[in-house]
Amino acid sequence: MTWSVILLVLGAFLAGGVISFHQQGFPKWVVALMAVASGALILYGAWSWLVGLNA
Repeated sequence: MTWSVILLVLGAFLAGGVISFHQQGFPKWVVALMAVASGALILYGAWSWLVGLNA
């Protein structure tokens, strides 16, 4: 369960980076790539946490 929490926290950190990079005017492809990575980490962390609770 600790790995899933780490993944969730890392995804939230990247989500903050997405917002910051967007406000600073970084290229859209950089923001989109970070958003995809952040979303993947959050979704996988949440999924693994829920599966871990049912195990």
